[in-house]
Amino acid sequence: MSPPVYPDSPSIVAARERARLAAESKATGDAATDFSVRLLRTFLGLCENPRTRQRMLKMVKSSVGKGGADRALYRMLNRTVVTPTAQATGISASALRYELVCGQLVGLAMMRYVLQVEPVASTPTDEIVQVFAPAIRATLKG
Repeated sequence: MSPPVYPDSPSIVAARERARLAAESKATGDAATDFSVRLLRTFLGLCENPRTRQRMLKMVKSSVGKGGADRALYRMLNRTVVTPTAQATGISASALRYELVCGQLVGLAMMRYVLQVEPVASTPTDEIVQVFAPAIRATLKG
């Protein structure tokens, strides 16, 4: 017997988003655009999903402290968000560029969810993705 599947579970949300973005990327044909949008949507989805929000925000908050939590957060981001998204879209970049992208994501989460800096905190997710995706693309492309 398999466990129940919830419509708001991260895997279901990610699968829906993958299908939507695959359709969009066919229209544009730009892998870097697809990657940056997918990455932001996946990361923001983890921060906003009730099942993963507490854990994500705890890691973001602890990343500014001591005791190795900062490195743990970056490893987790690389392992669960950045690398799978890069593989799914065929993006290849240096480790330095991926780490810089992780820093951008942590900074965004800190501003939006922890410090609740306005207008970042109240801006709709789609608008955040639209405005922030070019910064991620620029970091990856150089």
